[in-house]
Amino acid sequence: MITFRVGNILESQSEALVNTVNTVGIMGKGVALAFRKTFPDAMEEYLRAVRENKIRVGEVQVVKTRYITPRYIINFPTKTHWRYPSKIEYIETGLSDLVLKIKDYQIRSISLPPLGCGNGKLDWKIVKPLMISRLGQIADNVEVIIYEPGFSDQEVVHKEEIKLTPARAMLIYLLKQYQVLGYSVNLLVAQKLAYLLQRFGEPLNLEFEKGTYGPYAHRLFHLLKYLNGYFIRFREEENTPGTIITIEAGRYPLVEDYIADELSEEKKERLQKVLKAIEGFESPFGLELLATVDFIVQQTRAWDYETIMKDISNWTSRKKEIMKPYHVAVATKQVNTFDSF
Repeated sequence: MITFRVGNILESQSEALVNTVNTVGIMGKGVALAFRKTFPDAMEEYLRAVRENKIRVGEVQVVKTRYITPRYIINFPTKTHWRYPSKIEYIETGLSDLVLKIKDYQIRSISLPPLGCGNGKLDWKIVKPLMISRLGQIADNVEVIIYEPGFSDQEVVHKEEIKLTPARAMLIYLLKQYQVLGYSVNLLVAQKLAYLLQRFGEPLNLEFEKGTYGPYAHRLFHLLKYLNGYFIRFREEENTPGTIITIEAGRYPLVEDYIADELSEEKKERLQKVLKAIEGFESPFGLELLATVDFIVQQTRAWDYETIMKDISNWTSRKKEIMKPYHVAVATKQVNTFDSF
């Protein structure tokens, strides 16, 4: 089956991703630059092949990665030199070799950019039917995703490997566990999970203050930006509570291994406390409600429902409107159990 998307190919969960390259090893812009930053090991294989004169138009290079997804990076030469435009015959012969490689490696899913378009200067109206024709030969057994022109955010990637720390690993772990429950992760959710993680004793060195959507720490966004393009992905330019965060599935096993091998039992217990605390509140509104109530309790040491309700009403007009008495009552009851975890 062949499907079309407009978006960032680096966010694809396909078994193989196709990267467009030239034959001289220059990756200065576009998709190639994004791949170079995201998969430096695979790009070293490409550069080694360039030095050995093994990269030629009409022949693709398959590089196995150390990730679950993508398992393979396939370098597809669309230009002989970075200065020169692509030619349609480069795409034709390259697609023929790509189909053979897909069969040889028994690849079951693959994502491709618009080959030779963009910096290659080819017309998508000509390239698209060619890709459909050639890839249609294997589409009955392989999931083929073609990313069409129109997305300019390919370079939201990280330049180098990010080392995990307890704080980084624990936050990513909580985001993933929340996602596993079937909910979308966004910046609001990240703020509230970080708040609760620190609430249960993890020294994140975050200063939470009253925000429109509950307790908010400005420094957390800087941490998320640092992780962006490597362990997580989101559009930094949006920076709204609803901005969606996706977890890099191919690198998440690194987080799991770090949690299992490097975290103390005390830190593992804190993670479980957070997950237990949010039971029944697994939504952006639920987390905002829970964190807001706990923040008030921590600031005022008032545990009675009436005082908490009054503080919520004085927080913002938005909270006063959407957080009804029965919401606050349920959240207060849950917060009152935190110290027993």
